[in-house]
Amino acid sequence: MVHHPIGRLTIYASLKSFPLGVSFTQTGKLHFAGAVRVCQSQQIGDRTLTGEVEVKARIESREELARTIKRIGGKFVREVVQEDLYFTHPCRDLKERDEALRLRREGKNYTLTFKGRRVGKGAKIREELEVRVGDFDRTATLLERLGFEKAFIIKKRRKEFVLDGVTIALDSVEGLGEFVEVEVVTTAGKGRRGGLQRMESFKNRLFSMADGLGIPRERLTTESYLELLTSKSSSSKPLR
Repeated sequence: MVHHPIGRLTIYASLKSFPLGVSFTQTGKLHFAGAVRVCQSQQIGDRTLTGEVEVKARIESREELARTIKRIGGKFVREVVQEDLYFTHPCRDLKERDEALRLRREGKNYTLTFKGRRVGKGAKIREELEVRVGDFDRTATLLERLGFEKAFIIKKRRKEFVLDGVTIALDSVEGLGEFVEVEVVTTAGKGRRGGLQRMESFKNRLFSMADGLGIPRERLTTESYLELLTSKSSSSKPLR
């Protein structure tokens, strides 16, 4: 249980996911509505990492690539608009630590996500802890009460497909353009060597998928949209 002056947050954990009772009361108590998901975590050395492996690339046309995905057997899943609010903290340099804290609005669904330091090369492999929340604005206020500051907003329209167990997202990102993200979430082996070897196998799987989509490997990147946006000084819009 964690106490804070503006309310009380209680989390009950099980091995995979668990319900969180969530609502805001007149007395200021905060109860989470939703679930916490630790995506197929693994242990590498003394760190717990999710089995999430991802690469992305800039593309010319989402529609053209969507036709390619369908032609080779991919199944359309959904199309959504996502608004991602990123936070910084004066006592913890998230950028220096290669971490991120993101609050996402997706229609009437809201999630708070922590992203850990990346490991490995060639593909983005990192810890990801995700909590569904019931109120976007109050969650942002809660974080600000804890010292976090609003930093950047990233808006995008996303089309998701699934092909051979791999998620393919076609994104139109405001201020950046169009991208494809290829991702797989999996359970990795125990120990540093076994875990990294299994991660390498899935990384190669993503590379093969990119080849099948006609995406040159030299165009693949592990940079996040936040990094790409902040690197464009003319497009970056920090919140102050």
